Amino acid sequence: MLKKFVLVFTFVIAGCANPGDEAVEALNTLEFHPGTMSPAINSTPEELQTLHTSNKEVITRLTTEIKAARVDNLRSVDVFDNRYGIDNVFQALTRLEQFDELNNTYLKDQNKDGLVQIGKALKPIKEKTS
Repeated sequence: MLKKFVLVFTFVIAGCANPGDEAVEALNTLEFHPGTMSPAINSTPEELQTLHTSNKEVITRLTTEIKAARVDNLRSVDVFDNRYGIDNVFQALTRLEQFDELNNTYLKDQNKDGLVQIGKALKPIKEKTS
């Protein structure tokens, strides 16, 4: 009887989880330290643009998924209610905005290593949510 209860309880809890929760948790626990400026040696502008575009697509997709899952139907009273964990969602969205700005900066500075570093940091999150 106890096993059935635990099994049912597990499914109920899993069913209540929002699809964006994995991405939010992963973004909020992500360790990322921006590197120093190192100009792209032997890199073409097309290669840098490809890396930038790839990163941009991942950032945009994650932002859209999180907003659709957790923010689009949000009521104003929910923003101040800690039970919904919305502060974690906004923290993750802020993190994505920071990645987007850093991605743009690395492209402008022609920092291939930085663009690659962003791609590597976002890859596990992208794979979790795909």
